[in-house]
Amino acid sequence: MNSQHDGNESSFPSGEPPEAEYTAGEPGQVDEPSAGAHGKTTAKEKAAAVKEHSIAKAKQATTQVREKAGHTAELAKSKTPEPILHTATQTAAHVRDTAYRAGHLAADKTPDAVREKAAHAAHAAGSKWPPLLTAGIALLAFLLVRRSRRNR
Repeated sequence: MNSQHDGNESSFPSGEPPEAEYTAGEPGQVDEPSAGAHGKTTAKEKAAAVKEHSIAKAKQATTQVREKAGHTAELAKSKTPEPILHTATQTAAHVRDTAYRAGHLAADKTPDAVREKAAHAAHAAGSKWPPLLTAGIALLAFLLVRRSRRNR
């Protein structure tokens, strides 16, 4: 037979590869996980660590945005004249009352089938609002930082 390795017929002394021996562990011993299972475990651990890190960063960004918004609101409030603040407060209360009345009027005139579907959709979205809110706040913070860097 012609092999691709001319002159080097076999790297084994006897010319044939040795037979592999299968040895089972002692009863009661647990074999170590295979490399594939270990790789999956490591990947899961890394994914969990990345997820935890992302959550921590999102919480940090949320806190920073809240602090900045609070500071900005206080600064605006301190620089706004008292008559304008009074008018703004009255206008905001009027808008809230009108929205409240409009909501109740719409709810009274909405058919039951539509109300049930809306309640189902609200319930489905309700369980997911914290991550959506966090993602939205993180996006807002990113956009604000990007905008501030452009203006420099």
